Amino acid sequence: MGVMEALTLFPEQIKTTWTQAQSANIPQIPCKKVVVTGMGGSSNAAKLIQGLFEEDLKIPFAVHNDYGLPAWVDTETLVIANSYSGNTEETLSGIEIAKKLGANILGIATGGKIGEMVTSGEIHGVIISPGASNPPNFPKTGLGVSLGGLLGALNKAGILSISEEVLLASLKELSDIRDSWDAAEMGKWLHGGLPVLFGGRPFIGALNAGRNAMCEISRNYTQFYDFPEVNHVLIEATQMPELVKNNRYLFMESNFNNQRVTLRYAVTKKVLAEQGLSFHTYTLRGKTKLTQSLELPHYCAWLAFYLSMLDGVDPGPEPWILKLKGELSQPVH
Repeated sequence: MGVMEALTLFPEQIKTTWTQAQSANIPQIPCKKVVVTGMGGSSNAAKLIQGLFEEDLKIPFAVHNDYGLPAWVDTETLVIANSYSGNTEETLSGIEIAKKLGANILGIATGGKIGEMVTSGEIHGVIISPGASNPPNFPKTGLGVSLGGLLGALNKAGILSISEEVLLASLKELSDIRDSWDAAEMGKWLHGGLPVLFGGRPFIGALNAGRNAMCEISRNYTQFYDFPEVNHVLIEATQMPELVKNNRYLFMESNFNNQRVTLRYAVTKKVLAEQGLSFHTYTLRGKTKLTQSLELPHYCAWLAFYLSMLDGVDPGPEPWILKLKGELSQPVH
């Protein structure tokens, strides 16, 4: 099945487009602010990176999921247009505004209008190609495609500093972890329930990407909440058992979480147990923040695949996305 093969090739997706970005004609770009404009999986890649590097980056790094750009974008801003197809209308609108403002622009796409801009030299960037690493060519199965390209482009532009040796070691570790994790069994526990994902910094962006994979691949209505904020919001909303009894609360825990957040996980589980609600834990096993940032959404994507199998639903087709795009007269993806 194409989706299963694409998920298996997630590490290869990252490696492939990272290499392409490293080989692209992307200059060092001095800037005081960075904004990545993108939607869906392209945005997920940016959010994952935002969370992973927020303790290291000395300049603001924002993700914009909408038309246009934030009002603070100026000539000292690097605007990165990240679009799987290169035709995402929201992302293209951001490019037009960035041009008018005189901002630096970097494009990342598999082709489309953004690819044409890169090829013509209108903007800097890279045209990425997943090759055989994303057989169905769905953005929802190509998180690694967008992620590898964006990581590589940010590294080449001098915004991030990450070596290929470190990245490849992380991808190898991820593959080893995948060989022995419990995604199939966890999928059985989630089946028939409404998944609610819990996690904390530095993996909130990765948690968002994991939620999106659950929604798109398994077609299960999935929510996510971040700690410690969830303790100030959600805990009072669990008091109507007839509404929440079907929820399945999955804690994505990490040794890189704040110690107080770890304590909050334990206390929150105690409260859920007292309320008779169902919860489980997946402890991220990667040795580094990078590996765990990849592990979390990858684990969720496999959960989604197993859920689709349990539901007897093909995880590939996207009839409602096709209908939506048709109504908007927009190219698919």
